[in-house]
Amino acid sequence: MDTRLAVALARRVDGQGLNVTALARELGISRETFYVYERRFRDGALAGLLPRPRAPYRHPNQTPVQVADRIECWWRELAQGGLDHGARSIWAWMVRNGEAPPSARTVHRVLVRRGLARVQPQKRPRTSLRRFAATQPNGMWQIDGMQTRLADGTVAVVIRVLDDHSRKVMASLVAGSENGAAAWACLLEAIGRHGPPAVFLSDNGLAFNGSRRGRQVLVERQLRELGVAVVPASARHPQTCGKAEREHQTFQRWLAAQPAAATPQQLQRLCDGYQAIYNQQRPHQGLADGTRTPDEVYQAGPKAVPAPEPATPRLSRVKVSARGEVSVGSRVRIQVGRGWEGAVLDVIRDGNSVALFHHRELVDTRIIDPTRRYQPSRRRPDGRRLPRHAGGSRHEPPQRGGVKVQRPQRSEDERP
Repeated sequence: MDTRLAVALARRVDGQGLNVTALARELGISRETFYVYERRFRDGALAGLLPRPRAPYRHPNQTPVQVADRIECWWRELAQGGLDHGARSIWAWMVRNGEAPPSARTVHRVLVRRGLARVQPQKRPRTSLRRFAATQPNGMWQIDGMQTRLADGTVAVVIRVLDDHSRKVMASLVAGSENGAAAWACLLEAIGRHGPPAVFLSDNGLAFNGSRRGRQVLVERQLRELGVAVVPASARHPQTCGKAEREHQTFQRWLAAQPAAATPQQLQRLCDGYQAIYNQQRPHQGLADGTRTPDEVYQAGPKAVPAPEPATPRLSRVKVSARGEVSVGSRVRIQVGRGWEGAVLDVIRDGNSVALFHHRELVDTRIIDPTRRYQPSRRRPDGRRLPRHAGGSRHEPPQRGGVKVQRPQRSEDERP
C-alpha cells in the first residue's frame, strides 16, 4: 500500500478536486488503475487497498472432494492398524482394492492440504538411492533379531528370516535371547517350508556369525554342511542388512497398535498374524511398481538353490596318537589302529573323501560320516585287516610270516 495513494483517495472521497492525470503520473500508475483503487477505497476503506490473492476462484483440475475424503479414510484406517500410511502406501492399497486413485504425488498433496502429512524437502530424494537385491527367490536370506517387551516388562527377542529378493518373511521365532540355538531353529523352520537359500547374510552377532572373531558358530557350520554360502555383514555398517532393519520398523509400528502380549506364546501368535499380513496383503513399496506383495513376487520366479563350492584337496602330515587315531581337521578323528602309534602319515582330504599314506604305502581310505566326530577302524573291502606299521606297537613287535623282526629305526620326522 502506498501512503500517497491512500491520502489522495481520502481527499478525493471528501470532495476535494484533484487532477487524476497528474496524480496517476506522480504515483506511477495509470488512470484506470487509480479509479479501481478509488472504488475499492469507497467499498472497504484502507482494507480495500491491501493486495488481494491471485488464486482463481475455481479449481477445475483439483482433486474432487469425494476422492480426497476417500484418501483420508484410507490414511486413518492404515494408521489405526499400525501399517505404513504414507502417500505411496495409500495409493498402492487403493489400486489393490480396485479403486482408481490419482498419482501418489497427488495423494501426498491431498494429505498435506488436510494436515495429515508434512513437507520434508530436506529428505534425500528416492532417485538418489541405489538398490540391490538378489535376482531370484531364495537367492539370499537375511536374519536378524529384535528386542521387544511383554506386558509385564519381560524382555523377549523376535528372530526373523527375510528373503532378499521378494522381502518375504520366511519364518519368525520368539526366544528369550538372541542365541545360536534359537537362530538355527528359526532357520530350520524356514528351510523346511521353502528349501535352503543359496546365500545367507547376517550381521556379526555371535548367534549368527563368528567369522569376524575367528570362530565358527552353530548356524555357520550347519548351513555350510547344506552347501549354503555364509556371508558376514561389513563391520560397523548396518546398511548391509538394511532390508531386515527396515522391516523391523514396520513390525514395531504394527506391534504397537496391538494389545500387548502377556506370554511368549501370545507374542508368537502376533508374529504369525503379522507375517500373514506382511507377506500376503500389504503391498511393498520396494517391489516393482509398489502394488505387489512379497508372496506374489516370491512365487513369480524360479527358486535359487545352494551351489556348493568345489572341494579343494588338502594335503597334511599327521602323527598317529597313542590310541591309534589321526586327527583330520579340527573335528574329525580316524582310527587307524594302535599298530601305527607314533607313525607320521600323509593325509589327503577331498571333501569327505580321505586317503592315508605312509610313504608310498596306502594305509586306508575313508568316506567321512559328517554326523560323527569319531570314525572307527574298519576292514578293507577285500576283508583283510588294515596293514600294521613296520614299527609296530610298543607292546607287540610286528611279525612277518610268523617270525618276529627287529623294530627299525624311525626317521627324524617319525620320532615323537
